[in-house]
Amino acid sequence: MTAGDLPAAASVGAEVGWPRRERRFEFHVRHGLAERVAAEVGGEVAGVGFGTRNGTVGWIGLVRVRPRYRGHGIGRSLTELVAERLTDLGCRTLVLTDTGMGRPLYEKMGFETETFYHGLSGPGLNPEPRPPGIRRMRPADLAQVCGLDLRMTGEDRSHLLRALGGTGWAVGDGGGIRGYHLPVPWGGGPILAEDPGDGLALACLARSLACPDATVRFWLASENKRRKHLEDTGFGEVGRLPRMVRGEPLSWRPGALWGLFSLGKG
Repeated sequence: MTAGDLPAAASVGAEVGWPRRERRFEFHVRHGLAERVAAEVGGEVAGVGFGTRNGTVGWIGLVRVRPRYRGHGIGRSLTELVAERLTDLGCRTLVLTDTGMGRPLYEKMGFETETFYHGLSGPGLNPEPRPPGIRRMRPADLAQVCGLDLRMTGEDRSHLLRALGGTGWAVGDGGGIRGYHLPVPWGGGPILAEDPGDGLALACLARSLACPDATVRFWLASENKRRKHLEDTGFGEVGRLPRMVRGEPLSWRPGALWGLFSLGKG
């Protein structure tokens, strides 16, 4: 896929109920550690697929096919091609989430369900004083943030942090960075913290950065036991997606995750 295919990719997204995905697609097309492929039928882009290399971990996502071209194996071909490219580039673990009805197909391809991501949607908050210890992320914090992120996720996502950094928030002081939140251009963004209390404080910060009448969404793994706190403050589950993995197992801490870059980036 090239930059010239972006309008067609956006059209595919709109046809399958994913409008306004242009910024996500454009990031993949222009980012050096991202893979992007398109399927063409009769001169028309019939489907798209994307991947991201986080060190030796590769994410596959945003695989979509126009409804009139479904049932011909295009989605599987796109997924297999992205997986092949990521593997050839050194990824020993592949990760994806099933956002539709593809779980039986992914299982045939060797993916196994590791856990679930729970999408929780709820109200924003009125702007309020930041909790103690939370401050703007500084350039000098980047090395610590990248190290914390690697320990918690098992993935080298430093290229994403560098590419999208500059507007983030960190929790910690002279003793080191314990958590962070990085808003991303397409909405949401990763929230990660070693301590559940820090994670909850960062989630409240993310809510206060939105308009009070806006809807905020978090993605928490099943292992995050603070999910009930969000549910008690007006959040409801709007999606439950299996995280599926193929290849070498990862050492990671799913309970530390409150948000993702996206379901196609990690």
